[in-house]
Amino acid sequence: MPYCITLRSRTDARITGWYAGRSCLWSTDHTRQKRFDDPHDASTVCHELRSLCPRNAKVINIELTDQNLEPE
Repeated sequence: MPYCITLRSRTDARITGWYAGRSCLWSTDHTRQKRFDDPHDASTVCHELRSLCPRNAKVINIELTDQNLEPE
């Protein structure tokens, strides 16, 4: 099952961005999201993003991409 890394709003928990890769990090376009087949790989990147953005660490999450095919 493919996974992605999301950034959610602190106020209403809707997705505000997706991890799009090392060159641009975040994108608001869900079609640019980087997909991970291995949850361990997603976890490694997610941990790195949380370290880079400690203020947003609680709203950076790993989620199934099937749930995120359509923007909210």
